Formats: sequence, structure tokens, C-alpha cells
Amino acid sequence: MKKTLIAISILFSSVSCFADEGKTITKTDESQTASTNAPAPIELGKQYAALPTNPSPDKEVIEFFSFNCPSCFRFEIQNNGSQTISKALPEGVKFKRYHLENFGLLAKELSEAWAVANVLGIQDKASDALYNAVQKDKTIKKADDIKAVFEKLGISAEVYDKTKDSFLVKAFMAQQSDAIREMKPESIPTVIVNRKFFIIANQLNITSDSAFINDYARVTAFVAGLDPNAKIEDKTNSNKK
Repeated sequence: MKKTLIAISILFSSVSCFADEGKTITKTDESQTASTNAPAPIELGKQYAALPTNPSPDKEVIEFFSFNCPSCFRFEIQNNGSQTISKALPEGVKFKRYHLENFGLLAKELSEAWAVANVLGIQDKASDALYNAVQKDKTIKKADDIKAVFEKLGISAEVYDKTKDSFLVKAFMAQQSDAIREMKPESIPTVIVNRKFFIIANQLNITSDSAFINDYARVTAFVAGLDPNAKIEDKTNSNKK
């Protein structure tokens, strides 16, 4: 399916991470400063845009990220972006996070580690630990260093390897790969709702980190409540390639 997402900038930080390894971009737009008094009306073509894709049968929100991405670290660890968005979603909407498999050092191994964490049900603890190991402590240089992170979480190297080779992990990896191939995220973190809408980060409230995250959650929750099968008229093309 041919489609291209916009290169979304995370404006509360100074960099955006792109799926082309080693490529970063800095973007500022002073004209998009939002009012601090009242939230801006949520509009198609402004805070979110439609993709030329078929919506998912189940209501879901997917965040694409990488432990190698400094913007993702700021978004998720320093500003609790993922948790804030997840808590704001309407009941029955699933929140998923998929790790890019081709961005940065040990990208495939870190993607497998993320799959292992999900299968073992320790994704929250593993996310914090892996982010800190990669971005803060910079202790992950080889595959065995990833296992060392899990050992600190109480998962032995033997259990890690056994889980990594399991059917459940292979199934998670397949779902993750399929989603990346279908959505083709060009920047991270990227949030896509029902595989039909993506959030336009540079149209959100950027007056502060907390205002940005809260507005991100507000817009995502609103879009998650829409009928993705309804007829969509988006006359705004300025945010799409």
C-alpha cells in the first residue's frame, strides 16, 4: 500500500529521530504557539490527518519508537508521554508500542528484547531499564549487554534466550514488522490511531513539556473515539507529502 507519513517533529525537544539511521532534524515554528487559556478545537487536517489506509478492525493506538532515539527517551521517560496517552484513551482502545527494527545500534536485538518484555509482561520495567541503559548510562554495546539489563530485572540469561526463541515472541515480532511495513513511520515517536489517523505533533500545544504531552493525549483520545470507517473529507494537504 503506497503512502507516506509526514516527518513529525517533537517540538518540546530540539531533535527528531528518523528511521534513516543517524539522520536527525531540528524544526521550530513559532507561529504554532497554542493558547494557554483554553485548548484549541481539534480539527482534521490540523492536529491529526487521515492516511489512505484501511482502518484496523479493532480500536487501537500504535506508538512507533526506538530505544536508540533521544526524542523517544524525552517523550516516554522524561515526560511520561506513553503513560499519559494510554491513561487518556477511551475504554476498549488498545495501546501498543512497536520498536523500529532498523534504527541505530543493535536495533534488531533491541526489537527482540522489546518482544521478550511484552511476552513476559514486564514491558514497563523493561522500557525504563533499556532506555536508561541506552540513552543515559550507555552500557549497551553488544547483545549480551541487553541480557544483563534483563538479569537486573530478575530474568536470567537462560530464561531470556528461551523466551526469545518462543512462538509468542516470534508472533510479536511478526506483528511488529507487519505494522512497520504497513504504516512506514518516517519519524519517531509517531502515534497512529486505528491505522487510519496520525497525530501532527507540531500543531499541538508547545508552551511547555507538560502542555505538549497533555495535548497529545487529548487529541489522541479524541481521534480514538472517532469512527474510522466514516467518510473523511480532508482538504488540507499542507501536512502531507
